[in-house]
Amino acid sequence: MRKVLVVCVLTCLFAATVLPASYHGGIEAQAESIEMSNQSNDNSDFPVDWWPMFHHDLCHTGFSTSSAPSIYRVKWICTISDEVWSSPAIVNGKVYVGSQGEGSHDSRIYCLDADTGQIIWSYTTPSGSVISSPAISNGRVYVGSLNFKIYCLDANTGELIWTYTTGNPVWSSPAISNGKVYIGSLDDKIYCLDANTGELIWSYTTGNNVWSSPAISNGKVYIGSQDNKIYCLDADTGQLIWTYTTGDGVSSSPAISNGKVYVGSCDNKIYCLDADTGELIWNYTTNDSVYSSPAISNGKVYVGSGDGKIYCLDADTGELIWNYTTAGPVDSSPAISNGKVYVGSGDGKIYCLDANIGELIWSYTIGIGIFSSPAIADGKLYIGSMDGKVYCFEENPSDNPPLTPDKPRGPQNGIVGEVYNFTASTTDPDGDDVYYFFDWGDGNTSGWLGPYKSGEEVQANHSWSEKGIYKVKVKAKDIYGAESGWSDPLTVTVTRKSKSFYSFWFFQWLIDHFPLLERLLKIFSSFQ
Repeated sequence: MRKVLVVCVLTCLFAATVLPASYHGGIEAQAESIEMSNQSNDNSDFPVDWWPMFHHDLCHTGFSTSSAPSIYRVKWICTISDEVWSSPAIVNGKVYVGSQGEGSHDSRIYCLDADTGQIIWSYTTPSGSVISSPAISNGRVYVGSLNFKIYCLDANTGELIWTYTTGNPVWSSPAISNGKVYIGSLDDKIYCLDANTGELIWSYTTGNNVWSSPAISNGKVYIGSQDNKIYCLDADTGQLIWTYTTGDGVSSSPAISNGKVYVGSCDNKIYCLDADTGELIWNYTTNDSVYSSPAISNGKVYVGSGDGKIYCLDADTGELIWNYTTAGPVDSSPAISNGKVYVGSGDGKIYCLDANIGELIWSYTIGIGIFSSPAIADGKLYIGSMDGKVYCFEENPSDNPPLTPDKPRGPQNGIVGEVYNFTASTTDPDGDDVYYFFDWGDGNTSGWLGPYKSGEEVQANHSWSEKGIYKVKVKAKDIYGAESGWSDPLTVTVTRKSKSFYSFWFFQWLIDHFPLLERLLKIFSSFQ
């Protein structure tokens, strides 16, 4: 069903989601990939680990050595469009991203100040939304458009240097290596262009649209096609080295690590192939199409699925390590930094998870689907959203958690099945809005409620299905994820529901100790 929807979006708007992403596994492989990225994008003189292209580097690892927010705050938000499908690239203190042209907004390529979010320049791509993610190399910006063109712009001024026209929309994201631009098109072709002039060096025709974005490693180009195949081509000549056939279209973009190719498919599977031969090493089946592109770090593969889950798999065996469930399809491609996984979801949230165990560290609600993939650079996280905005998050080391709430207020005695209200409140030292989380002592919780203003009282209700003595407690967190400790518990004694004259405590005691007496009393009570 989701595949049909995506095709419809493509037909009607030329705006489907391609979220190529790949990751790296192993410190050696990560270092090699980062080195390749810096060489090809002329960033080696800068101490910052910039994010110059889709999924960070030529191997599409999605891994950054930069720090990233563990306790976040929103640094800035910039409105550029009606929708942002493109994923940001960050180089030299500038953010480059494309926009979808609808309504009152034109289709443009934007350059923003990475610290302030101010627009430095924009370039209009007539009748062509920019879903492709820019790549930055040698002071130039390369990106595709749905108006069939590939653009090369001056990274500082936004002036046009050259364009190349393909036979159909381009939403594949370019990779720049050794003076060549590699990119796919919906005209079924993979292109290699001269990065300086835009002249065609070679093209290779697949059997269907090419939504996937190319990864480059060891003189080879790896890319998927909607003809169900993954291709490996010679980077210099475009000659076919091998193909591997999956069970459906391959929109996901490959990631290369330690001689292996990792990629998703619309047949619901994640594949691991031998990078030299294309032979299958393993595959893992999710419950829906995999548009997300894998990220690899420390022997683990991270990838999203249309089933709403983010998966962490063993890079060597494909065995499941953990998964985390969101409330929408995860077509966004993960980014990894400092033992954390960052990814967007169709449920309108950005998630930060522990990379080792998959536990939620924080989430931020935008409220509308996120299909852009996050980028990390210089301690900040950048991502686009379907609300037409680009978001920048930074670490919030000065954030103080809310004060530990007082003991919850509410009844201390209750009856099985009856609903009771409880209240709590606390204040946040920074004046931030606050969420509350009640633990009812019976294995159930309220989940996070809110946000509420600092000092505002919150009310939650609960009923117990069994008699017993329960400890009700509450904790709070601010909107940046900083949590308080647990409150002192409120003890609630829950008894069975009693009837008519035997509801006095003495009879209740008898009933609790002599269950047969309860049956006799019920029979007697029915005659009253």
